[in-house]
Amino acid sequence: MFRTADSLPVIDRPDAAAVCVEVISVGGADGQGAVVDATAAHRRSRPWPAELLSFSCYVSTDGDSVLTYAQWSSREAALNALREEEDGPQEGPYLGVEGARSLGAVPYRLYRVVRGGAITEPEPVPECFPAAVFPMPGEDAACRWIDDLLASEEEVEGEERAYPGAIAANFHVGLGDGGVFVLSEWASEKEAAEHIEEVIQPLLDQAGGGDAGARYTHALTLTGP
Repeated sequence: MFRTADSLPVIDRPDAAAVCVEVISVGGADGQGAVVDATAAHRRSRPWPAELLSFSCYVSTDGDSVLTYAQWSSREAALNALREEEDGPQEGPYLGVEGARSLGAVPYRLYRVVRGGAITEPEPVPECFPAAVFPMPGEDAACRWIDDLLASEEEVEGEERAYPGAIAANFHVGLGDGGVFVLSEWASEKEAAEHIEEVIQPLLDQAGGGDAGARYTHALTLTGP
């Protein structure tokens, strides 16, 4: 009822109405592998919902966490899946993996996609995925924060966004709580790290602060039959 995808998930696919994102802290590369294996086994052990478009795992380059990203064709299906899984703060280890902890998955919708202006042809395959979460008081506030951040970037850096290695920045807004989740796509970690230090962190400081998050690499994507 599933298969391992031959390619990366398409973040801005038009049929994805909602995504569920979960960050699992693991504290080491060995823990990352165990969490990816356990997460994939858990997904494979269950029937594949018709509305689930893809399920992906990413591992942070600092060895501290695993990020899961599930794309759903409807908001209702995504929210129902969270209720059925009873996601939330876990009392014990995540899926039985010693030392792994999660605060549960969070539902989002994709709000804006900004593409790099220096992408070569053919477009490079992303190798690095910076990801960050920013708490917000509501969906309207989250949308304004994203719009203001991008407007500030354009004012300082210009509209072309011709950053070396930049492929896309995908801005998501939380369903209900209004938090912001940003998942970017870069050709290399080096280029992503330099951009975060030189451009993103100053913009975040100007916007009132915030952690630029962690950088991830793709580990696994499962899709339906």
